[in-house]
Amino acid sequence: SPLANRVRSAENRGYNWDMVGNVWGEIDFLKHLTARTSFGGTVDNGYYYYFNYRTYENKENGSSNSYSENSYYNTSWTWTNTLSYSNIFGQKHAVKVLIGSEAIKNNGRNVGGSRLNYFTLDPNYRLLDNGSPTGQTNTSGSYLTKLSSQFARVDYTYDEKYILQGNVRRDMASVLGSDTRTGYFGSGSIGWRISKENFFKTINWINDLKLRASYGILGTISNTGARNSFNLFGASPGNSYYAIDGSTSNTSLGFYATQYGNPKTKWEGDKILNIGFDAVLVKNQLDISADWYQKKVNGLLFQDQAGAVVGGATRPNVNVGDLQNSGFDLSVNYHTSINKDFSFNVGANITTYKTEVTSIPGTAGFFTAGGTRLGDVARNMVGHPVGAFYGYQIAGFFQSDAEIAQYNQEAQKATGDPQATYESDAAKGRFRYVDVNGDHRITDADRTFIGDPN
Repeated sequence: SPLANRVRSAENRGYNWDMVGNVWGEIDFLKHLTARTSFGGTVDNGYYYYFNYRTYENKENGSSNSYSENSYYNTSWTWTNTLSYSNIFGQKHAVKVLIGSEAIKNNGRNVGGSRLNYFTLDPNYRLLDNGSPTGQTNTSGSYLTKLSSQFARVDYTYDEKYILQGNVRRDMASVLGSDTRTGYFGSGSIGWRISKENFFKTINWINDLKLRASYGILGTISNTGARNSFNLFGASPGNSYYAIDGSTSNTSLGFYATQYGNPKTKWEGDKILNIGFDAVLVKNQLDISADWYQKKVNGLLFQDQAGAVVGGATRPNVNVGDLQNSGFDLSVNYHTSINKDFSFNVGANITTYKTEVTSIPGTAGFFTAGGTRLGDVARNMVGHPVGAFYGYQIAGFFQSDAEIAQYNQEAQKATGDPQATYESDAAKGRFRYVDVNGDHRITDADRTFIGDPN
């Protein structure tokens, strides 16, 4: 009920205070060299509280209400140092070189608590002390991540016609294991400004035309957490307190696995190829830009698909497969002036996009995602789009008892089982699902790909 959701959340509050700053310094020396240092960061503090009502209209309705309060802070800073060189040789050779290093640190903490069974719904009564002590819980957490990088870039242009650029970088991420946290990445690009060539000067309706191409290998750690490499353990009365002497009133503290780590998780690598052109036409009034791209994601970072044997422990991010995205982008913009008081711009763009899972290691051949209260609704499988919806196809509704009986008879004839039914929950007005495998029964084997969210 949208109305119930609005009323129930009306008194919940969340506050956030951010302070962002940066300071830098730069010095030019030896005519062609520039040194620069920059330090900046963010301090983030927050506080929020919320009350959970009993939801009588939901099957999951609990036996009590609850109230929670939480506070947190996050800090992050980035320190970047670069040394650049720029020079022109022989009036035609322009060279720029940049080397640098960067350090990034993020850390934070949070603390919170909750209680159950508040006897009144009055917002003025909502304090942690006013709930039932038997339902009291408290939580706290912290994280720390660091990234250290060294990089270099070279730009070269000849006579404003031929353009080259190369980049290389080395990154070390604390969220990965000691043997995999270092990654090496690079990219390169070329450009040809055809409109600067002598043979092009007779073409008056094209004011500028440049062809370009680039290829790069980039690295990402995506949403990998600070403790991804480690096995973690915790303690709670419901999971790890045990009556060693058999007494129900005297329990001893124990520990249980709260997370399984993976020290072999490595950088996700993105290989990106791009080919395109930029053109300015018709007295500098029409701009056209077009690109074809292909991005191959190697070692996609995703939560491990380990089975129920892990219990309630959180699973780590691992490299689960490879993807490929490709497409074409085109933008056209026209701008002109009618007179000194009136000018206008009009533009259009079109984009195509195709995504496909190209490789998944392991015997299952797929991994699932999109968790809901009814389970995962997406399956990532080789040859299919990323995040494709997977489930039962609906063929319509059961219209009558006679229709249900007919389907059941077909199932009994096909299976030789006089008790077989087409679909165990079949009833008038309910969905009738597609028998994908043709065995006249609806089972897990009849699930199939039913949609593309892309």
